[in-house]
Amino acid sequence: MTLAIFALILCFLVFGSNVVIELIQKKSREKAGESIIKEPWVEIHDIPGYHDARKIAAFYPMKGEANILPIVEELAREGRLLLPRCTGESTMEFFSISNLKKDLEKGKFGIMEPKADLEPWTGDIPIFLVPGTKFNWDGSRKGHGKGYYDRYLAKYPGAYKAGLATPKQITDEPLEQKATDIKMNSIIACRERY
Repeated sequence: MTLAIFALILCFLVFGSNVVIELIQKKSREKAGESIIKEPWVEIHDIPGYHDARKIAAFYPMKGEANILPIVEELAREGRLLLPRCTGESTMEFFSISNLKKDLEKGKFGIMEPKADLEPWTGDIPIFLVPGTKFNWDGSRKGHGKGYYDRYLAKYPGAYKAGLATPKQITDEPLEQKATDIKMNSIIACRERY
């Protein structure tokens, strides 16, 4: 009998099944990297200027990305949500969304995006909640390789940029960055959208 199994049996006998179940769940969360997730909704709401921002640019999460649907839904109800749509081979625009069911459709990459008949937002965007494929705690970000976000974010150098990532998307290893890659002001760890 291994030492780990013996320790589990001993814990079960001494403390009961609840403690053993909690230990197993804790180890499972640590293994999945979820121990780095703090309070993502609190962290997002604590972004400087979040409560006063007229509009906030976000994204509709795909499978494997940070599940920010509660924030997306909240911003839509408040009339403050901007979501992106690719408008060309290398361009995207953000659109004001007030009703997720009425204003969105499945786009060419299978992503829920604003319908084509909506007008692009032309006002200020003080805050961006940004997706990616890989992030480092230093603010480095890797996207999907087409540069849509980097080109768009370059237009708003003073905006606050929060990278939203799953534990699997965050690394301590340095990420190779190009001169055109835009750094994030912060990285917020969230659970994955399945």
